[in-house]
Amino acid sequence: MKTWKVILVTTLLIGLLMACSEQGLDKEGSGSPTSSGDSISEKVSGEIEDESGVVREAVPEILSYWPTEAWQTTTPESVGMSSTLLRNMFLHIEEENIPMEGMLIIKDGYIVSEKYGGDFDEETPHPIYSVTKSITSALVGVAVQQGAIESVESKALSYLTSENITNLDQWKRNLTIQDFLTMKSGLDFPEQTEKGFYQSDTWKEFMEGTDPASFIMSRPLSEDPGRWNYSTGDARVVSKILQEATGTKLSEYAEQNLFSHLGISNVEWPTDRSGTSFGGTGVKMKPRDIAKIGYLYLEEGKWEEKQVLPEGWVQKSIQPYGNTNGNFDGGHYGYFFWLKSINGYETYRGMGLYGQYLVVVPELDLIVVQTSSGMDVDPLLEEYVIPSIES
Repeated sequence: MKTWKVILVTTLLIGLLMACSEQGLDKEGSGSPTSSGDSISEKVSGEIEDESGVVREAVPEILSYWPTEAWQTTTPESVGMSSTLLRNMFLHIEEENIPMEGMLIIKDGYIVSEKYGGDFDEETPHPIYSVTKSITSALVGVAVQQGAIESVESKALSYLTSENITNLDQWKRNLTIQDFLTMKSGLDFPEQTEKGFYQSDTWKEFMEGTDPASFIMSRPLSEDPGRWNYSTGDARVVSKILQEATGTKLSEYAEQNLFSHLGISNVEWPTDRSGTSFGGTGVKMKPRDIAKIGYLYLEEGKWEEKQVLPEGWVQKSIQPYGNTNGNFDGGHYGYFFWLKSINGYETYRGMGLYGQYLVVVPELDLIVVQTSSGMDVDPLLEEYVIPSIES
């Protein structure tokens, strides 16, 4: 259930803002976004963000709302955060030449900090790589809610044709949708080492083949089939199942049954040679739209008056089904979500190559979206973002 919150801005904060105004800070915005290179970036909602990336104009009061049309912004202090620590974070990023291309911090449903770099701004879709998997996971929930998929315990082969699958044994016949959602299919797919990803001949054949889902289903069992194994191949099988179950290409199904409810637009979603939308990578989205997926999960799958995901789906999605064995500093794995504790708070996140993140911290009502060409979000969470709340 959505909790309605009212936090009145204190007299002190109003006084500080008035003092800033008297010193010549312009608070009258045109309401249109400017390029990321400008010293002052005016937000869609009319509030103003200074060049540090921290919003410096508070709304009169903090009320719960749905960001379907647009996110609203407010100062960090009005939701109990320290703007000083957040400014220090962006200063650190700049001084260390960290390749940040987007950073969005949302607390209690309001943007308190937002900054872009490189060739990107708030209206530019950014490659999210494997954060795609988390969106695919949400779409499985949508399909279950609509009845297109009976249950994640259903056999995967109930939705797939087996004519192009070789080595079809009893293990594969027993595999469920959940086995693929949790990357515990046991099918051999060498994609990751302790040091990161590598593109083997198997990966190349998978990506360039005419039927990637059947290619994965035809793979032999790994040496330890009960062990968790990171596999974009498992995600492609899930996207194929979704497409067969709904009779609609995944990208179109997402637009009609998920994105349209959340006010998400301008999503780029590629398709493989079999006509199946990529389920594990390839999507490009705007950071503000990525954040809406996080907000949907914070609200337990409800958006406005519609239950988009089944009741209980979110909690089921973030259970620890597999131990990631420390890969990418992750702890456990849910339904295409990584689970990790940061500063004593449990988080779940979508993660993509080169530092793409959607991080949700339920206890703090916090969403952090990061896009980059090589930046780790966890040191920023540990040293700046979470301490800015605790301070």
